[in-house]
Amino acid sequence: MKTLIVGASGAIGRAVSLAFREDELIMHAFEGRHRLRHLIDSEGLKAEIVTCDLSDREAVERWVNEIPNVDRIVYVAGHALHGLVVDQAIDELDRLYEVHVRAMVRLIQSIVATKPYELPLDIVIVSSVWGEVGAAAEVFYSTVKAAQLGFVKAFAREAGPFHVRINAVTPGWIDTPMNDTVEESKQSVMDDIPLGRLGVTEDVAKTIRFLCSPDASYMTGNVVRIDGGWQ
Repeated sequence: MKTLIVGASGAIGRAVSLAFREDELIMHAFEGRHRLRHLIDSEGLKAEIVTCDLSDREAVERWVNEIPNVDRIVYVAGHALHGLVVDQAIDELDRLYEVHVRAMVRLIQSIVATKPYELPLDIVIVSSVWGEVGAAAEVFYSTVKAAQLGFVKAFAREAGPFHVRINAVTPGWIDTPMNDTVEESKQSVMDDIPLGRLGVTEDVAKTIRFLCSPDASYMTGNVVRIDGGWQ
């Protein structure tokens, strides 16, 4: 099996890579290439690294035309943005949209258009709980994450006859370096989570692994929340 992981150098991306370690991996990164090389060497993964700036439309276009047929796509790429809407430059929304939505759609569009009709393709998009419920001070981020979910639900209906399944996961508070930048204390968050702990990257990776397995063969267009009951 060949699995493409977009955004593999982040904390969740690395966990996903290990969850699919038996596959032949195509691991995408932009600034984290050295981290991926260390992961591949230390874990003995069968993988190649590809680099692309997902905010650069021309770079994305060149890359999608070079991607071979794959069996699975996991789209983890993205970055957060904190601050009040009135204080944000509208260009920041454009940059979030390019990475979280436009590059994602263009990649999927290209791969689905060229894959052999009879071969199945499993796709999982890593969105966010904020794409479902919204977050103050993360409005732009919530907006593009909600757009991802709209795409998943609609494209599942369109692509099912072509043997394509697409689902999304919406992690809550996962203990990653990205969430270390948020001022709210981890303890106060844990106090609000019924299961009493922050999520870990393996919680997300194992759910994605399930969604790409035969056990989930009748699931498409679903949004699976991974938040310990928080939201």
